[in-house]
Amino acid sequence: MAVQNRISVSFNDLEFQTLERLSAHTQKSKAELIRTIVEEFLRDNPDRFRLETSIRVKRQKNIVLPDKGEG
Repeated sequence: MAVQNRISVSFNDLEFQTLERLSAHTQKSKAELIRTIVEEFLRDNPDRFRLETSIRVKRQKNIVLPDKGEG
């Protein structure tokens, strides 16, 4: 089966060693750990990568990640 939605991520040696240790400790693949880390970070920090504007809107709803009830 062909894999869609691939992305290539580079880590320095120290970061990769840390990821390998975490992968061994949790019995999860490095890809699964990276997906979890990114999802949790975006859920907890939805405005982290939003550009500053003069309006200073603070969103009440996270528009980066879908709600749990959505498809």
